[in-house]
Amino acid sequence: MSLGKSEAISHLNVPFDVGEGAVEKAEQRTESAFSKACTYLNYNKTARRISLLAAIGSGLMGILMLCVLWLFVDYLVWHGRVPDLHELSPRQRDWLARTWERLDYEGKSALLNPMDLSPQEKTRLTDPKLTFEALPRPDQEALWERMAHQILSERIGPEAAEQVFREDRKTRSKLALNDGDNGILSLVVREVATDRLWTPVPMLASWNVWMWNGYTETPALFPSFLNGLLLLAIILALAWVLLMVLNREMAAVATIEATNRLRRAVYHHTFRLGTLAIRALGPSEAVSLLTRHVEAVHDALYTYLTVSCCEPILIGMLLVFSFLINPLLSIAFLLFAIVIWLLGNRLLASIRKQVQQANDIAAERLTIIRESLMLMRLVKSYQMEQFNQVRMERQLARYAETQRVRHRGESLGQPVLLLLVGLGLFVLLYVATLMSLYGYLTAAGVAVLVTTLVCLYRPTASWLESRKLLRRGREAAELIFNFLERKSEVGQVVGAEFLPPLSSQIEFDDVTLRDAASNRTLLENVTLTIKAGERVGLVGADELEKHAFVYLLPRLLDPTSGEIRIDDHNLRWVTLDSLRTQIGMVMMQNLVFHDTVRNNIGCGDSLYTLPQIIEAAKIAHAHQFIQKLPQGYETPLGELGHSLSLSEQYRIALARAILRDPALLIIEEPDTDLDDATKDLIDDTMSRVLPGRTVIFLPHRISTLKTCSRIYLINRGRVVASGTHKELLSTSKLYRHLHYLEFNQMDEES
Repeated sequence: MSLGKSEAISHLNVPFDVGEGAVEKAEQRTESAFSKACTYLNYNKTARRISLLAAIGSGLMGILMLCVLWLFVDYLVWHGRVPDLHELSPRQRDWLARTWERLDYEGKSALLNPMDLSPQEKTRLTDPKLTFEALPRPDQEALWERMAHQILSERIGPEAAEQVFREDRKTRSKLALNDGDNGILSLVVREVATDRLWTPVPMLASWNVWMWNGYTETPALFPSFLNGLLLLAIILALAWVLLMVLNREMAAVATIEATNRLRRAVYHHTFRLGTLAIRALGPSEAVSLLTRHVEAVHDALYTYLTVSCCEPILIGMLLVFSFLINPLLSIAFLLFAIVIWLLGNRLLASIRKQVQQANDIAAERLTIIRESLMLMRLVKSYQMEQFNQVRMERQLARYAETQRVRHRGESLGQPVLLLLVGLGLFVLLYVATLMSLYGYLTAAGVAVLVTTLVCLYRPTASWLESRKLLRRGREAAELIFNFLERKSEVGQVVGAEFLPPLSSQIEFDDVTLRDAASNRTLLENVTLTIKAGERVGLVGADELEKHAFVYLLPRLLDPTSGEIRIDDHNLRWVTLDSLRTQIGMVMMQNLVFHDTVRNNIGCGDSLYTLPQIIEAAKIAHAHQFIQKLPQGYETPLGELGHSLSLSEQYRIALARAILRDPALLIIEEPDTDLDDATKDLIDDTMSRVLPGRTVIFLPHRISTLKTCSRIYLINRGRVVASGTHKELLSTSKLYRHLHYLEFNQMDEES
């Protein structure tokens, strides 16, 4: 009997301090908690390592695909042709000149000997004072052909040189350059002539003869080099996809293992923490931690493995690759990106602020406009039509102006940002074109560099976006580990004794119970005795106080002070199993759970056979409606199963308690009115089960109050009155008041 259900909402509070030191300490605690959560990933080290290796592998596959793109674009531009002298870039011509001028007499002679020059010509060409640019054009072309032949011979092999050049005694160099498709050999010559610090192209060409595109007079319809590049691109793309999937699958495996262990830890710790049993009439804090907060940690850990660990690896690889292509242009791009990001952020922040101010002003104007419309009676009564119309027009003009400001800000934001991005790209393209003209960057290099830098956007954006999930995960991890570090309030002492069946009495000796989290006193100096076989009722305005009382008996809670004894045995010194075996509880908070009817009654205990379960259900008058369920005793119940009425759920809970044949029954009655047929069934069950047992009621029916041999009235944590129902009605104003509020209408009906 109560005024209404009280609700207690408790939260884990982090101390608030505006000092920088306190903020830093709070951040350190949050990071430490998330680090602990990350250690749970080590329960499946294999999955974690495979995930990391797959991330590295997928990054490498991406870089290799960019390399294949480079080969594609280069082949598209040059068609496998080795360039003539006039096709060399300024940088390549400069390399040619410097290489020739650095050669000593023996080196120059080695190049000139196959050309069958006269002694006078040979002396002239080997003159150290004669620069390359001073040589006649035919001599320059002959020397280039000889150097290109030497590059292929030394870097690849004689076979490669013979494919590109054939002997021709009519030419100055005694070589003839074929203009056909030579595949990657064209790139080998140009890369060496570009004078890079290091290039893998010669090594790649020497290992893969199929890339040479054996020379034919008529171009092949499907060149082997092109076919091979396509096949290689497909293989790399498939490998990239498989590694990405493997990364995510293994990350999911490691994350699920970690969060399942976290959930188990929260679950088991919840049962060790007594205080949680009375918060908001149930373990709401633990439920929130078990579901919402662990799920936030799950998302954060998954993001940590798939984004925070992997995307920086990919970003690093792409940056290194772009620097290998052209470090100066890569640095310029990064600087432009940083400048545009800073300017764009400041611009968008300013525009958002302006738009928000305009929205606030517009809302104010709309309020005044609405008021002008609502003043119809006043306007007509005082003949204010013209004044109100002018007032209305003035507010409309101001509203229109604020809307123009808002739309102007919204319309400027994106175009200005795109303008900044476009200007940056055009400037970079201008610089790239200049570098290409002077031979410091090829067309293929420009295409691949732009692609590489564009590819940086996705992992960078993903990495920045992941910080939100990680921040929520860190906060959730701090709450979870604060909860797990909380000391248990109920435990079994070493050497606890077995509690014999209740035979004499239950004693509360000066019992006080205080909820440590909220610092609320739920029970204060409660002293009373319940005789074995006695039927008592607990009445009060606050459900939490009554629940706290009954939760003390099975030691879901331990009193802050005082003692509870059963037959002179202090409950703190008896085993929990022997205590809880003697107590059957029927509480409205947990009538049924999601499982079969059989498990709802038998609690999954194999000691109870189906005939015993059926017998208990018959005593509780539940067997008849259970038989009508789709699968009888194997029908799933609960939120995800078959729905039952409140009275049916209540009888299932009664059958669960009856099955255990407890010495002490604690029964909370439904606070909603039941139909007469259901009341009769419940009364019949009580008449058969209760005789000879000790019963504590949390009653909501007058008939139950009248059957209690003693009723205890609890108010503000204290037992303020006790007696029979009739005695309390005559002696206690509070009892009469509560009785009137809950049962007055029922009395009138009776």
